[in-house]
Amino acid sequence: MKKQTILSVTQALLLSALSIPAIAQTIIPLSQQTNLNIAIYNQNTALVDDVRTVSLTQGINDISFEEISAQLIPESALLKGTNITTLEQNFNYDLITRSSLLEKSIGQNVILQTTTDSGEKIQTPAKLLAFTGTNTINADNPTAVLSALNENASTNAGNSGAILEINNQIVINPVGTVLLNDMPHGLISRPSLNLRINAGKTEEQKLHLNYLTNGLSWQANYVALLNENEDKMNLNGYITLSNQTNSTFKNADLQLVAGDVKTAPRIQTVRRYKAMNAMAMDTIESAGAMPTVEDVADFYVYTLPTKTTVNARQTKQVSLLTGNDIGIQKTYVFNYLRPSETPIENAKATIHYQFNNTKDNQLGIALPAGVIRFYKNTADGKPLFVGENRITHTPNTATVKMQMGDAFDVYANAKQTEYQRIGKRDYTATYEITFKNGAKNAKEVVLKETYPAQSSILKTSHNYTQENAGNYQWKIAVPAEGETVLTYQVKVIY
Repeated sequence: MKKQTILSVTQALLLSALSIPAIAQTIIPLSQQTNLNIAIYNQNTALVDDVRTVSLTQGINDISFEEISAQLIPESALLKGTNITTLEQNFNYDLITRSSLLEKSIGQNVILQTTTDSGEKIQTPAKLLAFTGTNTINADNPTAVLSALNENASTNAGNSGAILEINNQIVINPVGTVLLNDMPHGLISRPSLNLRINAGKTEEQKLHLNYLTNGLSWQANYVALLNENEDKMNLNGYITLSNQTNSTFKNADLQLVAGDVKTAPRIQTVRRYKAMNAMAMDTIESAGAMPTVEDVADFYVYTLPTKTTVNARQTKQVSLLTGNDIGIQKTYVFNYLRPSETPIENAKATIHYQFNNTKDNQLGIALPAGVIRFYKNTADGKPLFVGENRITHTPNTATVKMQMGDAFDVYANAKQTEYQRIGKRDYTATYEITFKNGAKNAKEVVLKETYPAQSSILKTSHNYTQENAGNYQWKIAVPAEGETVLTYQVKVIY
């Protein structure tokens, strides 16, 4: 391992303060990038590892990483290399926009260009006195003379805010095109990170720029097709990548981190960004290979099998999993059907789906949090959407449970047929519950009741199970277009 030069804070400040105007800035363009790895988290945050080749000279070097994310978190930036020390770094994000061009040209001489009805262009010298607009323009390739206001008078209202002095007169919201003679100082077309570093020797080496950025996120989405009996399903999972930045990340190795990473609250700074166009949805990519899954530091990391380009302002989907004939259980659940004096009428059952995330059940992969949407075909093969719900991060071998809404034709009526107070802290009660099924096929319903821990069931017309103290569960078969009556007596001690 090469020994790194360690400078004290005082030495670093002295070096950075030296008057060395002869040092030229070394631009490190995107073309010198040799590798790009991005770890994207669920919380709209990503860790970028940008590797670029650069020639350094021994001593002080001023370098500039161009075309990095405009939503970079400056305090997270870390430059790694061989035998180098970072003395200073500056994140430049004052991007070229309509507003920034005109705001930085206030007090300067400009030209107002108008067009006559015959098409002749007339240029009039003017002075820009003020500008309060907020519209932006795309000026990635600025020229010596830049158009800052739309020439079309019909759209000039959207470009309001400019105040010019022309021939000793004040003109507000001029009709025409304002031309700037020069590019205002300090504006850039792409965000960049400028660094002053001390290199141990003259050599070409690969520098790793690591930084956190906002604007990148991902989520999982699942689509399930149920069979006719709703006891099997085909499941497809997709990863949706979202790039809300103005930066394109080309040929990147992508890792998707599932889990909640603790982050400290950040103080938001005001930055200039180019106009955000509508997010573009890319087609679903699937080449057969699925992401690999790794358990790292209590997080699940999904590594995509191939390098991927995520364009600016783009949403892209890639395949996560495919499973066929996955066993699933559908249950109709009732909770707390024990009235006192007033009976309960037409209480609807809630629909629950659950399936085991195991290899034996054609799955067995850690499922990242996301929304599962269920479809079922009608008798003539037309698909219907039957519900959706969100699952949390689900590890391998766990059971996925979801509530899907209320049943249409499975309901219950309940009444208390007997009540007797025994003492100050206990009583007995008898309940009669009628489960009704209006469908043309039999249903199994589940009744869940919770009583104080010392309570007990004295008698019942149907068998029950006791999950733990005070929690009881009945599974009741209800015939097609029929009903089943459950009666039970409970001793409640509280």
